[in-house]
Amino acid sequence: MLEMNAEEWEDTPEGQVLKHKMGGAQLATALIGLKFEVQSGVGGMKFTRISSLGVLKRYFHGLKRTKAGAYQQLRDAGIYKHFVKSESEDEK
Repeated sequence: MLEMNAEEWEDTPEGQVLKHKMGGAQLATALIGLKFEVQSGVGGMKFTRISSLGVLKRYFHGLKRTKAGAYQQLRDAGIYKHFVKSESEDEK
């Protein structure tokens, strides 16, 4: 089950928000990187020294172990719609 890491998120009356100001940019970048790696089939390639899946595991507990599994799990949970602008526009 996908859960938000309490060290990175805080509860507010409006819902959960990221604690750190730049967390949203880092999270969105990792989501875009994971989507690219899964859709292009270059899952074993790292374009930076930090893996997108590794970053996402900091924000979410219970992520699937594979990039494809984690990507589908995050899509099903609506994380892409919320954090990645192009995903929101695709549904319009």
